[in-house]
Amino acid sequence: MAQIQVNGINIYYELKGKQEGKEAVIFLNGVMSTVAGWALQVPVFEKAAFKILLHDFRGQLLSEKPQQDYTFSMHVQDTKSLLDQLGIEKVHIICTSYGSVVGMRFTIDFPEYVKSITMIDALSEADGNFRRIITNWQELLKDGDMLKFFRAIVPTIYSNFFLENNEKALREREQLLKSLPKDFMEAFSRLLTNAVQNTNYTGELTKIKCPVFLACGELDLLTPIKLSQVIKKQIPHAEFVIIPECGHTTVYEKPDVVNSLALGFIIKNI
Repeated sequence: MAQIQVNGINIYYELKGKQEGKEAVIFLNGVMSTVAGWALQVPVFEKAAFKILLHDFRGQLLSEKPQQDYTFSMHVQDTKSLLDQLGIEKVHIICTSYGSVVGMRFTIDFPEYVKSITMIDALSEADGNFRRIITNWQELLKDGDMLKFFRAIVPTIYSNFFLENNEKALREREQLLKSLPKDFMEAFSRLLTNAVQNTNYTGELTKIKCPVFLACGELDLLTPIKLSQVIKKQIPHAEFVIIPECGHTTVYEKPDVVNSLALGFIIKNI
């Protein structure tokens, strides 16, 4: 466990796998997630002898949660400062959902760092359906009951295929929610506000020239296939796959598929 001062706040990070070298695979979290959310991906990349960097964005579980409005540019600057302090000069980005917006913003602003980007269940603009879902989430958060919130949003983020076969895993996640710190929900709500207000990068996607891989769950309700197609239209050289029988939490529902696709894509672009 490690924290580092980045732009005046403490950011939690982990370095795994190969320790030497100035190149790494960096994983960027979904909005409700933390570094542990990549537990089904990291061992595969460790076995492939990559240097791996994970961190929680400001406002997320293990990093500091300053009382301020969050922006994607803020996350990008934090990520760049983290890379610079750790001596990492080149990255392959793997990102999902909220993290994909950070990843595309980082790739647009600092293309010299990025060797490739893999975006999973991504969006470059907040459409009406996305705004409605997130607004409903924020209303639920006002009750202050994280367990009730999670149970309410489960059908939105997981596919029925997953829900029918993973009752035990869901109950375990519910137990984890009981130990969340008091400041988590308030910071989480502000991260959601950022997602709704500041996700509007479609017009800048043509600036992305590095290799791009897009993956989307077939049954994703939060960031459906059409939003990945918007990104694909702006980045014609991007590779794009739809993962069958999968909702928004693709990295959790279909880890083996994600690992094969992402690892193969990165190896091809080393």
